[in-house]
Amino acid sequence: MPIQIIWGNDINACNKFIQQIIDQKVSKTWVEINVSFLNGDEENQIKQAFDEILTPPLGEGSRVVILKNNPMFTNNNEEIRVKFEKIYQNIPNDTYFILQNTKKPDSRLKSSKFIQNLIKQDLAIENSFSLPDIWDYEGQKRYIEGTANSMNIQLGKGAAELILDSIGNDSFNLMSELAKAKIYLSASNNDKNKEVMLKSDDVKKIFNDHQSNIFKIIDHLFQENINESLLEIHYLLKKGEPPLRLNAGLISQIRMHTIVKLIYKSGEQDLSKICKIANISNPKRIFFIRKKVNNTSSDFLIKLMSNLLDIESSLKKGNNPIHVFTENLIKLS
Repeated sequence: MPIQIIWGNDINACNKFIQQIIDQKVSKTWVEINVSFLNGDEENQIKQAFDEILTPPLGEGSRVVILKNNPMFTNNNEEIRVKFEKIYQNIPNDTYFILQNTKKPDSRLKSSKFIQNLIKQDLAIENSFSLPDIWDYEGQKRYIEGTANSMNIQLGKGAAELILDSIGNDSFNLMSELAKAKIYLSASNNDKNKEVMLKSDDVKKIFNDHQSNIFKIIDHLFQENINESLLEIHYLLKKGEPPLRLNAGLISQIRMHTIVKLIYKSGEQDLSKICKIANISNPKRIFFIRKKVNNTSSDFLIKLMSNLLDIESSLKKGNNPIHVFTENLIKLS
């Protein structure tokens, strides 16, 4: 009874892994009958999944039942847990049950504890596919470098940073763009099998997209590079980003960074207290926040917060968003 536990926010990687299982285990002749994609948000589909995993595959090969958004290790549903514990031993050896969710299993739940016991007994296998947090710049760079390495692409100095600025670490776009770059460079070198070197200049030629987000804007603001921050803001506004939502995101992040800066300046070192005051759920993030505001003065952060609040007030009055952001942030120069 091969039970697969798959979780993580890298949906592309999860889907690719599931497809590999299907390609390896299910007969192409019987794939339409022996593969089921079901949604754990629907109670009737959970029941259908439990019925199907007890049904042997038709024809040759295996059966694969995928329950996406499964509630078994994220929600405290006793009825589902009890039923699964009653039937799991009856799953045929040639049926694969894939439990998928973007969230990590909640270790406090009885269903998660039960699944962990199955993993210890080698009756279930757990795989996680998670993207680095958007605020974890170094983690995102390592992810890009690791993805490139898995595709036999060596990144030159500064290439990972340029790729991150261009398309971020969205795994689908990243792999698509890297594959395109590899074809281009292999053709240039007349060698499709050799490992290719992707240099900074190549990224500028091949990667045409431009990605902007509030974290890039915040980085420019902390460096007091107001002109660059305004260029990123204008780019997002032209792409259709709602001005109030953009400003609300900036206020939320700047407030958090300002609080951390002021608390540490006061001498407080207790991470749990700092997280509580700054409303930060992950203590590891404190390190990255401190690093970002290390060279930014408290006075500048407070002034920046004040200007963002003025922007909010002006936007709510219906003023032109580009003019509002420009007029208020340029005062920081």
